[in-house]
Amino acid sequence: MKLNKRERKFIVVGGIVAAIALLVYVVLLLLPDFESRASVEQKKKKLLQYKEMLGSEELYATRIEQYLKRLQEDSKRLLPGETPNVAGAGLTNVLVQLAAQNGVTISRREQQGEQKLQDNLIRIPVRMDMTCNMDQLVQFLTAVENYEKLLTVDELSVASFQIQKRWDTRPNVTISGYILSQETKAAEKAPGGSF
Repeated sequence: MKLNKRERKFIVVGGIVAAIALLVYVVLLLLPDFESRASVEQKKKKLLQYKEMLGSEELYATRIEQYLKRLQEDSKRLLPGETPNVAGAGLTNVLVQLAAQNGVTISRREQQGEQKLQDNLIRIPVRMDMTCNMDQLVQFLTAVENYEKLLTVDELSVASFQIQKRWDTRPNVTISGYILSQETKAAEKAPGGSF
């Protein structure tokens, strides 16, 4: 049987289309298999990572215990008081006592607005204008630094001038104490609290 040109063209074009379709089918059939192999390898790696993490569970539990213990120790260094006003009044009293112990005269003191630092921590600053000599100022600042509760000197400016052959120092200092926020205290008291 002899084919004419037109029939040969149809057969060649049909063969080319069939070959392309077969090629596309093979590529699409093998490509997901290749992707699934890569996916399986990735999943194996993830599984190994999870197994290692589970194997080091004791290490993580120990670290969590250490962090909780340190958090409790650090919480003891916070100021007592349920509200910022109560804690601020307590801080002011402490600073007045430290100033009196070191011979520093406080001419003015002012509790400034509290500032929320993190989700659970509030900074309570107290600004004071004082009169003293440099040695007394150093002793006062050392007493503040060594106080059992966490106190920080946020701002310090010193003006010094001479009065009758004597130098008078007038420092302005802002000292802050810290308390837990009310939400954190409520979470601690709740049976499912985080601490």
